[in-house]
Amino acid sequence: MEIMGLLIDGIGQAMQPSILASTMLGAILGLLIGALPGLGPSAGVAIMLPIAVTFGGTAAIACIAGIYYGAMFGGAITSILLGIPGDAPSVMTVLDGYPMALKGEAGRALGMSVFASFIGGLFGLAGMVALSVPISRWALAFGPTEMTAMMAFSLSLVSVLGGRNSIKGFAALVLGMWVGMIGLDPIAGPARYTFGQMDLFDGLDFSVVAVGLFGLTAMFTSVSDKIDRDAASFSLRSLLPRFRDAVASRWELLSGSIIGFVVGVLPGVGATAATMLSYATAKRFSRRPEKFGTGIVEGVAAPEAANNSASYGNMIPLFTLGIPGSATTAVMMGGLLMIGLQPGPLLFVNNSEFIWTLFGSFWVGNLALVFLTLLLTPLLASILFISTALLYPVIIAVVMFGVYAIEFSMANIVIAIIAGGIGLVLMELDYPPVPLVLGLVLGPMLERNIRRTMIQSEGDLSVFVQHPISLTLFIATAFVIVLPQIMRVLKLRKIPADEAEAEAMPADSERTA
Repeated sequence: MEIMGLLIDGIGQAMQPSILASTMLGAILGLLIGALPGLGPSAGVAIMLPIAVTFGGTAAIACIAGIYYGAMFGGAITSILLGIPGDAPSVMTVLDGYPMALKGEAGRALGMSVFASFIGGLFGLAGMVALSVPISRWALAFGPTEMTAMMAFSLSLVSVLGGRNSIKGFAALVLGMWVGMIGLDPIAGPARYTFGQMDLFDGLDFSVVAVGLFGLTAMFTSVSDKIDRDAASFSLRSLLPRFRDAVASRWELLSGSIIGFVVGVLPGVGATAATMLSYATAKRFSRRPEKFGTGIVEGVAAPEAANNSASYGNMIPLFTLGIPGSATTAVMMGGLLMIGLQPGPLLFVNNSEFIWTLFGSFWVGNLALVFLTLLLTPLLASILFISTALLYPVIIAVVMFGVYAIEFSMANIVIAIIAGGIGLVLMELDYPPVPLVLGLVLGPMLERNIRRTMIQSEGDLSVFVQHPISLTLFIATAFVIVLPQIMRVLKLRKIPADEAEAEAMPADSERTA
């Protein structure tokens, strides 16, 4: 009850004109930044940080945080309408959101993304308020050994995300892990697979690869098929969100929110891994897993709930321990230091009014974004009526600017174009792109944590089964890999039995006659 009282008081303080204006400004800017392909929340927060800190105190951090969770809302816009991820966590939204738009259900997909973002944000906020300190202590139990097991479990889900052909799925996964190794060795330091190019020393930015792999590939494919869409296939009704979809996707919303929050709390994992895990989980336990990837609302609900829930989970280690959980929260930490506050446990003791007013602004901003995005949904969905001959040059210009603005490097533009070409080849050969993305994101994390574990244990492999958390995760990994094989064997055995029973039925009928 004490926490509820503090939160209610914080919401009241967040309604002050200066703080409310800062929150709304940050949310609107975040919505626009999230919709700009390749830019993402971390770059948006970094760009706006010098301006935001001039607001001072709570208003400054409320504006920065508004950009963060606003970008999480906005990232789905281009993912659904154009098949181009607005930011890295929105990659999974493309898989079902874009096919829905092509079927004339753009508004329905956007409506679900808004509702899922709100539910995920609501769950993340509730968890952040109630469980900040306990969950942060639990997250500290995840050392390199536990993180290795967590990454192995996530990579095992390629059997779910790899489509019908698991061999091609694992091949794409290996390619993604190799691409993730490009750059300087994270432990020893030598350059790997850079081919002498200094622009590759820092590795490949995931956002650049994702924009090329999904966005440019989609445009290349569309241009090769036809010049214009059939505008007659869209209607005004199809541009409106359907609230009954929320009821149909209730389990995906719940699982995505939980997975996003738990994964988001773990420092260094981030919302991208959370969306992949939530999408794979939703597909695994769905009554119609074969429909995922063809354009269903459940495929939009799970990752969108996860990425917004994870964004608030990321803030828990920052505020309670002074440990930034992602690149965006690292920039936010810089903002806290710039206004004279030291993040950590003492922040709740020495600056209680600040922290609860800030939490209150999160609730206000999360609710405001629902109305802002819903009001813009018909306008945003109407982009689909524009001729591709006019739309694609504008999109390509925005994409090129977005990937260039990440590091102000022409190399990013070249990488995005190459990724688009690779995506087109993969599509022609029927190789799924999602395992490649999974390997690119989680492969480097797996490598770093394996090597750190080996250094700590002096090469003793038994350390992986000595820790309860890692042992549990490895058992779950084995279960995910083995279960589909067992089901396949049982299915193969059942087919001859059914055939034998079918052959026996006519004989029984003749005897009866």
